[in-house]
Formats: sequence, structure tokens, C-alpha cells
Amino acid sequence: MDNVAQIYAERLEIMDDVNNGRVPKRVPILCSCSTWAYYYKGYKPMDGIMNEEVALEVSRAIYADFYWDVTEIDPIILHHPDVYELLGGGTFTFNQDGMPQTKPGAVKVMEADEYPELIADPYKYLLEKVLPRRYKLFSQELDFETKYESLLKYFSFQKEIGRKKMLHDQMAQQEFGMPNAVQGMLIAPVDYILDSLRDFHGIMQDIKRRPELVREAGMALIDYSLASVANIEPEKGKTVLIPMHLPTFISPRDFEKVYWPSYQALINDLVEKGFTVKCAFERKYEHLFDYLQELPQNKIVAVVEDDDIRLFKEKLGDRMAIQGGMPTQTLYYGTKEECLDLAKGLIDDLAPGGGYIFSTNRAMIAVTDGNPENLQAVNEFVREYAVYK
Repeated sequence: MDNVAQIYAERLEIMDDVNNGRVPKRVPILCSCSTWAYYYKGYKPMDGIMNEEVALEVSRAIYADFYWDVTEIDPIILHHPDVYELLGGGTFTFNQDGMPQTKPGAVKVMEADEYPELIADPYKYLLEKVLPRRYKLFSQELDFETKYESLLKYFSFQKEIGRKKMLHDQMAQQEFGMPNAVQGMLIAPVDYILDSLRDFHGIMQDIKRRPELVREAGMALIDYSLASVANIEPEKGKTVLIPMHLPTFISPRDFEKVYWPSYQALINDLVEKGFTVKCAFERKYEHLFDYLQELPQNKIVAVVEDDDIRLFKEKLGDRMAIQGGMPTQTLYYGTKEECLDLAKGLIDDLAPGGGYIFSTNRAMIAVTDGNPENLQAVNEFVREYAVYK
């Protein structure tokens, strides 16, 4: 086994220990450098979208110039402006830098009185109602030949994006011995309704006026969510990621009523299939800690964003691994000494007993998400300091 392969295997072992409640050799340092990498190298994200060599260049630079054990959210952008041009619509638009942004009014393509249709047959409803409303390509006004040719181009685009992602992961593994900690991603059922069907205003109204239908729709969409990882086998040291969008905005009562039933069922199904699940608790979740206690023990990695991470460790550290802690704002605006002091405090308070993954509290996207000198200093410090003895 060559040195890079040995490093790769060691890092997978460390992640497997952390994910499963065992004390690893050291605290792993996780990379969530997304589009920040382009600004670091003097590019814009659009340069990476349009040029594969640029995307690989900035990825190599991030892994060569800073120490990491694993990557997670990398610089490869999984959206392409031409895809939405081809489809004739969609929920995204792109700014001048190439950053995808949700178009105002583009999400709401489902009416409140259509929940029974969604519940009765999600696939039929999405195919016959949602796709034609969102994409011109699926409308009745286009002939079959045009649709067929456009769909072939669409699948070719998707295959190309997947190839770029695979090239990135191969490069990270073969050149730097760095695994990708996430092997797949799912959207929680009720978050799918929020993100893709009803938008924020619509679903908040629905939660108050028709909570039972929101809950039933969530349950009906579980299989649809699971389809995202249907062809993936669980891998040692890796996770499937579920970003969570709605819970931070709703009360515990509403969470229990509409979100929790399908979410808990989804998690349990994934765990039964052998997966470790990474839950991205975006913004604040302290009001829902009692529910999170019921998630399967040592099968969850919690990405902590705005919650007090020490309180999170106190309340839930015996049940799940915890990732995060280093604020991107401090990495950008703070001094090197302030960043190092903060990193030392995180290791001292969160590393004992295992179950801690050091990373930024959110993905590094904008240029203001980190000062390179601070990031380099912090990662080198944690590399030397956060070793279990």
C-alpha cells in the first residue's frame, strides 16, 4: 500500500470511529470549502462552471494549501445555467459570479387544494402537474421530437456534472488521500414541499390551516426522498446528508405535528439500510432537542450551525457525533490569535470522549467566509493539538 492510500485508509478509519461513537486517533478536520475556493484563487464560480480545468485547479489548491482530513462540500458546482435554459424554467437563476439563487416566485407550483392529489400518487402528481408548470419543456405546446431531443441533452448535461464530481473525488483521494465524507444527499419530505412546491409563505399557511395534509404528504414522499440514494451502498466512514430547512422556523408543536413523522421514518429507514446520516441542523435547533434525543444512537452526525455547540454536546453528545464550531465570520474578521484561541477552546471542550469533527459552522461560499492566513493557522493548530493520547 502506497503512502497516499495508507493515509486515505487511516482517515476513513478515523471518520468511522467518530461516526460510530468510538474515540479516534485524533479529531478530524473537515473541509467545507465550496465556492470560496474560486475567490481564493482569483476566479469566480462561473469560471469553474464553464471550465473543468479551473474547477480542478481551485480544488487542488484548497487541498494543497490547507490541511484537511476529509472533504464534504467541495468547489464543484452541481448546477449549470444551460440546464435551466434547456428545460425552459426552474427555480434557479445565476448572478454575475455564477452563484445559483432562487428566483422570486419560482417555487410555488402547487396549489393548497392539491395536497390530496400529491398524497394519492406523488410521482403521478409531480409528472403531470408540477413539471409542466415549472418547465416549458414539459408543457403541451412542445412536440414530442423537441421534448425527446431536449431530454437527451438534459441527461447528457447531468452525466457531465456527475463526471466532474467523480473526477474531483478521484483527485482528492488519489493525490491527497482525502475521502469525501458524504456519499449521497436526500431532501427531507416536508422540506421538499417547502423548497420545491409551496415556498415559505405557502407552507407556513398550510401548517396552520391544513397540518394533517402536510403531515400525510410528508409520509407519502418518503419513498421519493429515498430514491436519491437507491443505488448507493453504505461505505465505511461516510454518510448520507440531509439538509434541514423548515424546522428552525416552526414551534415544537408544529414540528411534532407535520415534520417529525416523515423525518423520523426517513432516518430510521436509512439506518436500517446501514447508513450513517448527517443531519444539517441549519440555524437554531435548541427548541427541538427533546425530539433529536429520539434519533438512533451513534448513527447521526449533527452539523451545528448557529446553536451553542457546547450546549449541543452537553444535551446530545452521547447520542450523535457533532460537526462544526469554527465561525466563518471569525475566520474572516478575527485576528489570527482570536481564531487560534477559539479553536483551542473548541477542542478542549468538545473533543473529550470523541464524537467531534472540527470544521467551519457553515459552508465557505463567499469571499468573506474566511481569511486564508487564519484558516491555514487554525487547521495546522488543530492538526497538531487535537490528538487523543
